[in-house]
Amino acid sequence: MLGAPSVSEELRSRVRASQISMVLRYTSWMMAANIANALAVVAVAWPGDNRWLALSWSVPVMAVASIVMFKLFLGDRRTPRTSASLNVIRRATTNALVMGALWAILPLGYVIASPQEKLVIICVSAGMLCGAGFALSTIPSAAITFVSSIALGIVVGLWFAPSVATTVISIMSVVYIGVIVTSSLTLARLLSDRILADINSTEQRDVIGLLLNDFEENASDWLWVVDKSFSITHVSARFGEITGHPEQHYMGRKIGDCLPLCDRQDLTEHEAAGLEALTRAMAARKPFRNCAIAVKLKERKHIWAISAKPVFDEKGSFAGYRGVGRDVTQEHESKAHIAYMARTDALTNLPNRALFRENIEHALARHHRHGENFAVLLLDLDHFKIINDTQGHPEGDRLLVEVAKRLMCEVRDIDTVARLGGDEFAIVLSAIERPQEAANLAESIARTITRPYMLTHSEAIIGVSIGIAVVPDDGLDADQLIRHADLALYRAKADGRGGYHFFETALDEAARRRHQLENDMRGGMERGEFELYFQPVVAADSRIVNGFEALMRWQHPALGQLSPAEFIPLAEETGFIKQLGAWAIRKACEVAITWPPHIRVAVNLSAVQFRTPGLFADVQKALAATGLAPDRLELEVTESLLLDTNSAVESTLLALRHLGVRLALDDFGTGYASLSYLRRFRFDKIKIDRSFVREIESDHECQAIVEMLIQLAGNLNMSLTAEGVETEGQLAVLLSRGCKEIQGFLISRPTTSATLFQFFEIEDQSRLLAAG
Repeated sequence: MLGAPSVSEELRSRVRASQISMVLRYTSWMMAANIANALAVVAVAWPGDNRWLALSWSVPVMAVASIVMFKLFLGDRRTPRTSASLNVIRRATTNALVMGALWAILPLGYVIASPQEKLVIICVSAGMLCGAGFALSTIPSAAITFVSSIALGIVVGLWFAPSVATTVISIMSVVYIGVIVTSSLTLARLLSDRILADINSTEQRDVIGLLLNDFEENASDWLWVVDKSFSITHVSARFGEITGHPEQHYMGRKIGDCLPLCDRQDLTEHEAAGLEALTRAMAARKPFRNCAIAVKLKERKHIWAISAKPVFDEKGSFAGYRGVGRDVTQEHESKAHIAYMARTDALTNLPNRALFRENIEHALARHHRHGENFAVLLLDLDHFKIINDTQGHPEGDRLLVEVAKRLMCEVRDIDTVARLGGDEFAIVLSAIERPQEAANLAESIARTITRPYMLTHSEAIIGVSIGIAVVPDDGLDADQLIRHADLALYRAKADGRGGYHFFETALDEAARRRHQLENDMRGGMERGEFELYFQPVVAADSRIVNGFEALMRWQHPALGQLSPAEFIPLAEETGFIKQLGAWAIRKACEVAITWPPHIRVAVNLSAVQFRTPGLFADVQKALAATGLAPDRLELEVTESLLLDTNSAVESTLLALRHLGVRLALDDFGTGYASLSYLRRFRFDKIKIDRSFVREIESDHECQAIVEMLIQLAGNLNMSLTAEGVETEGQLAVLLSRGCKEIQGFLISRPTTSATLFQFFEIEDQSRLLAAG
């Protein structure tokens, strides 16, 4: 083993020292055996003729043995050696050779010995052979030298006294020497391996001890040990440093008395749970890991993570704990900050949607425990998008921060203000007795929000719409309350913005109906449930048909016929308006191609449909597929389209005009009208809204407006149609003011394409009468 190249010389030296030490452990006994055996030989030979030969042989043997024993006696007073050179092994081998040579002389006298002396010679030689093989086994070179010397003497001595017995003894001696040498080498190898293992184990213990000492002195963690009564038997110096007492201060004290725990009323739910888990584990004598407990050090709360394993004695009885502790305050604060950021709006520092929902859950828990009612308010800023788009996002963010500050000033400490995203805010109004309290807050918020805001370069004014849901009337579930408040907000915005609205059951029913329509709409197109109705547009004086306006209807299988006012806004919101609008244009062209060639068809376009890419392509495809002349198709747009026109809208208008399609401005004068529209965009027709026609018989202002619009259209070379004509009196006033074309129930209600032939017959009859 010592010849292995992987073993260093230093390690070889330590192994040699261990080998020498183990030999020396038996050397005194071996030397005593040498002296005793030598005296035994002399005692047996003394009565005979060989006494002087025995005495002359025994004296050097006993002298050498005595010298070795004396040296061993002196060596016991020296420090035990920890290393040994190769020369030490060589000296041991030399000593073994000397002693072996002396004992090899004894069997040479076998020839001249008496029978009694022969027996002693054979027994003593064999005993020395075996004893030396055992005593010197850890140094194979010494053992082999010693036993080989004696074996050689036995074989030579018996050679000169040949007999069957001596031959057998010689053979047995050779066998014994083989067994002893093999055993010696094996034992030496095993002992050397064990010595190396012990050395490595000692080194590892030393390294671990050094690491533990370094850990205790320099690490932020600390070690602790308690006995079966939970009294501290060891604690790191680091523990004393952070608590302000030396470690001796804690020896023998209960660990529960040594931890500077915070008062229970100061613990969070998580901290209380950590302390409870630690207490349960120690009471059950079970291991525990990273139990977080809150302690107070220098008037500041710290979080410690405590881990330990129970210790059991050889009988399996609990003997205490060995554990480690560390300060994880910074980690907990970092996690808390991350959790705060995950539940807080970064711009306004208000709770975000997730935390807002948690607060509703807490309010619901208080309601169930104490009967405390509350309200949920959802707020949507009016006209914020315009400011954000025109003045930039930084100005929009500045406005949102100011809105958040104003909202915080409107509520109490027990209430919650949150930002859900964009320009949406929300409030949990806690501990109310009457819904009127929520209405009062909504009114106050509306006044506050509408006050002007001073931005960097300008002043901004916005409004707010508010939806309110109240517990318990409007629900006892967080998601349901938010949904109901959102429905109320939707209604508040639909009512004209700038106000508030409480949730009503009818809103939920309307939402369910709306959801049903949304799900059924696409399938309705595939099932052919949509249909075009047509209302005639006629000359005011002759009532001859000039064209028809296509009006969409939805024949719902469960809800019956639905008007465009109900499903067109839904189609705009869902994006289905593109598919629906393309179908209406195509269908109107298919029907119109069957009419007389001078009769036009008009199709309404919503602003959303007009801004959706592909409108021009849809018109172009419909005309090409049906063969309808472009000037027979009239597309009606509302004034709202022109409020925020962009290059895409303008280019589409120009492309349609170049295609030859007629353009009509519908509902002219309903609030958005501006003469600049008529200057910027070339329309073929304007249509007077029915609101002016309805009061035209009795309202002089309506008469004046209608007369002005008729003159304006004439001056701009545009045709004009008055919508909503229902009485002969209205028609008479319009004729007196010069109106050329009308549309309304006076002529006909919208009807299916299958019944339009009657209008063509009337037209033919009128033409014949005019010709006659």
